[in-house]
Amino acid sequence: MDMTKSNAMMYFEYVRLAKQAFARLLKDYPELSTLSTKEMEVFELLLTDKTMVQIAQELYISLSAVHFHCKNIYKKLDISSRRQFLITYRDLCC
Repeated sequence: MDMTKSNAMMYFEYVRLAKQAFARLLKDYPELSTLSTKEMEVFELLLTDKTMVQIAQELYISLSAVHFHCKNIYKKLDISSRRQFLITYRDLCC
């Protein structure tokens, strides 16, 4: 088997494992299924100690876009602050 086929097989195995992990996550937190792909990216970074500016830089989006996504995330998850967010989803951290 050449390296290209091997890399492709590893990629598809990674995708399969990621889908399984996400399905397990949704079992415990079904409300996360309402988040868009970009909101999930912001969600993940909100669990860290990164500032909004750092999140914007890491995702190559504007600070206002981060605020927009946070507002949508909080609304969809019925959360009113980052503190409440961290308390609610602290089990997902790290």
